[in-house]
Amino acid sequence: MAKGNYSIRYNPDKLRKMIEDGKSAKEIIKEFSISPYTLREHLTMLQALDKKVYYIEGLFDHSEKEKPKVRKEGIVFSKELLDKTGFEPGDAFEMIVEDDRIILQKIKDD
Repeated sequence: MAKGNYSIRYNPDKLRKMIEDGKSAKEIIKEFSISPYTLREHLTMLQALDKKVYYIEGLFDHSEKEKPKVRKEGIVFSKELLDKTGFEPGDAFEMIVEDDRIILQKIKDD
C-alpha cells in the first residue's frame, strides 16, 4: 500500500477505495481522523496523482458544525512563557529564518 509524504494520514490507495465505494465525507473523515479541510487537501493530491476528478458526497456542504474555527494569523504563546521572557501580549515580532532556525525579533515601539 502506497503512503503519501504530505501527511501521515494521507493514504491514496485507501482514500481512492473509499471514494469508489461511495463513502461520504463524514465517513472518510472519521476513518482517517482528519478534518474536512484536510480531506479536501488529500482529495486534491489524489486527483493530481490519478489525473482524474473524484466526487465525495458531503465534502463541500458548508454546515456551521464543520466550519473550522479561524483565528487571526500568528503564533500564540502561553501566559507562563510570556512571563518568563518579559514580553507582553500583543507584542509584534519580525520573523527571521536562518538555516534550520526561526528567530522572532521583537519590533520596537517608537
